[in-house]
Amino acid sequence: MRAIMGFIVLIAAAGCSGGSEGAGVIPPNSPLAVSDRQETMPYGQAVTGQISFDLAGPPVPLEALPSTCRRPTARSGAKAAYVYSYGGDVHVPLHHVNFKDTPEDAEARRAIIKAAMQGQPQSAFSKEFANFTAGNEVEWASRIDVLVTETEAPVFLYLSSYDPILWNIQLAPGASLDGVVVNSYDAGAIANGPDPKRAAIISFANWPSEKCYAKVPTRAIPVADRIAAARKINPDFDPGPHRRQWEQDYRDGQKFDTVVRQLIGKRPDWIITKSADGYGVKAVLVGPKPATPFALQPITRLQIPEHITPYWGTRKGAFSAFGLEHMT
Repeated sequence: MRAIMGFIVLIAAAGCSGGSEGAGVIPPNSPLAVSDRQETMPYGQAVTGQISFDLAGPPVPLEALPSTCRRPTARSGAKAAYVYSYGGDVHVPLHHVNFKDTPEDAEARRAIIKAAMQGQPQSAFSKEFANFTAGNEVEWASRIDVLVTETEAPVFLYLSSYDPILWNIQLAPGASLDGVVVNSYDAGAIANGPDPKRAAIISFANWPSEKCYAKVPTRAIPVADRIAAARKINPDFDPGPHRRQWEQDYRDGQKFDTVVRQLIGKRPDWIITKSADGYGVKAVLVGPKPATPFALQPITRLQIPEHITPYWGTRKGAFSAFGLEHMT
């Protein structure tokens, strides 16, 4: 029964995730995340219009990319960007579990959870528990717009996160893509990506081979800077318990440039690893500030990894699709 209750708590927590079921609108005043050498600007000064996410279904059929370790790198003559965000800030109607699911699996899960909530013993529960915790929970993708304004050369994008992100790529007039790699803990997705031969989506959670996932490198932050930041929040902060780990983080961060160069195949022209306001990343700028805003383009390609089971719609609908409506 303890295992059953742990499972119920886990899934209930997933059902109570924050965010809205809205259309995924990014406010025009949202500051763009940019590289260290650039000044930020409001989202609405870079692009115009909005992209509609209809809850009834995806804008285009989902295109599955192979779940392999194959990963393109930047070609000669291309420019490259490395982007990292822990998560996004605006939810979209794309949900998934990190394994292949079937309607039969969902129905069995539905019956087991219902019986567990009624206090009935289930000998098959341990197998079901292992099955569902392989995906941990019903993941809910957030959107980050990648505004590519560089026109002097094709741009290669290496996009990293922890949470599942729908990376919505928007090209300014004259811009083009060399390739896209998404590397995240939970499976991500690409909107308006390149030809599948120049795209890859790799995750850690339930990936067929964990060696494919590249551990996100850490930038070197001096210990004194971390202490100062902590004391802005709490003047009485004691760095003692954290100092050893922060010193190790700093040493690891000295390897950041080397690791990123190996992942991309060249030194990146843009490194974007923090939000402009410290609250969350909604959009990033890869290239110069546009002289005038360009129009957002509709989604014409939507790519996901082949090992997940996606659902498009409301959060409640996603839980129902995976046999978990009793947990919402």
